[in-house]
Amino acid sequence: MPFGGCAARAGPFVAMSKPSPLVLVLEDDLSVRRPLVKFLELHGFSVVTAETADDGLEVLRKQRIAAAVIDLRLRRGSGRDVVASTPANIPVIIFSGLPSQSGELERLRPRTRLIEKPYSIVQLVATLEEMIAKAAADSNNLHS
Repeated sequence: MPFGGCAARAGPFVAMSKPSPLVLVLEDDLSVRRPLVKFLELHGFSVVTAETADDGLEVLRKQRIAAAVIDLRLRRGSGRDVVASTPANIPVIIFSGLPSQSGELERLRPRTRLIEKPYSIVQLVATLEEMIAKAAADSNNLHS
């Protein structure tokens, strides 16, 4: 046995990778939600979806999300309630066709940004990655 009694393993080297950030996507329109989820997954995110405000609040209670992408206008409930209930350290992207509705939330809640519909999925993912990296850096600075 080489090196202090540890048996060598045969087979390929398996690198330990960081877990994918879990993102909540709260959107009730399947034609918007499906490509957004697919694109996020292609960019290395894990995704949990919700279609109603109550479902979104349930995800917040049960999952440890890294970020959220939230539509304010839902058929059942308001995305505003979910934004307001999301812990302050979690980045939130509001995507809405009505920027006037998100202005107050952006002022009241840190780590909140608006991306207007129709949106660029590339811009949304780039903004999400930037916000998650900043939140992680801020968290590390608090624990240093």
